[in-house]
Amino acid sequence: DRLLLCRELLSESGSIFVQINDENLHLVRCLLDEVFGRENFVAVVAFKKTGGFPSGLLASVYDYLLWYAKDRSQIKCRPLYLLKTLAGTAEQYKHTDEEGRRFEPTSLYSEGATAGGTFVFTYCDRTFRTPASSHWKTSLEGMERLKAAERLWYSRNTLRYVRYLDDFPVVPLTNVWDDTMGERDMLYAVQTNTKVVERCILMTTAPGDLVFDPTCGSGTTAYCAEKWGRRW
Repeated sequence: DRLLLCRELLSESGSIFVQINDENLHLVRCLLDEVFGRENFVAVVAFKKTGGFPSGLLASVYDYLLWYAKDRSQIKCRPLYLLKTLAGTAEQYKHTDEEGRRFEPTSLYSEGATAGGTFVFTYCDRTFRTPASSHWKTSLEGMERLKAAERLWYSRNTLRYVRYLDDFPVVPLTNVWDDTMGERDMLYAVQTNTKVVERCILMTTAPGDLVFDPTCGSGTTAYCAEKWGRRW
């Protein structure tokens, strides 16, 4: 009944997030499929709630958000980004240049041989060729521009592109959130971290939009909505 009411109250571009544990995840998803339609399923988000406790079986450290749209073709959705960290999403940036800038040597090859992309290229008095059944990711002119910009790096017989960490210091948010440990001073048995609620609000609403939490609980949704200029 609560889900049916939520569907009626949602705007055509609106979304609903239902938090559930792994024990009942499949049951609630079946209900949401029935109420909102399978075609309006958006994602299952796993977010970390605890560090885990030793047990004879696998420790459960995640809760889940089931995300559905009122109408997936009209959904309001804005991508979110996280800063790259050397201990996580930027750990592959292991090299540093003379100025101390971290970089990652990335491949300059793409699969499949092409007539215009299998040329020989000279760099630092060395000759480089693409491997069999592959081609350069850019043209000869593009390679020369990378050379002039000092964005080339080689190891043995492989020429690579220098990608600096500060070129694009963020990564898109995915459906696995590892940085959302639960609230420490909980007032309720199930109390969602404000970071989780904020992300849901920021992804699917604009300032001035209306946010509704039919269970209310500790008021986290209202707090986050107020913080980011949404009505609630």
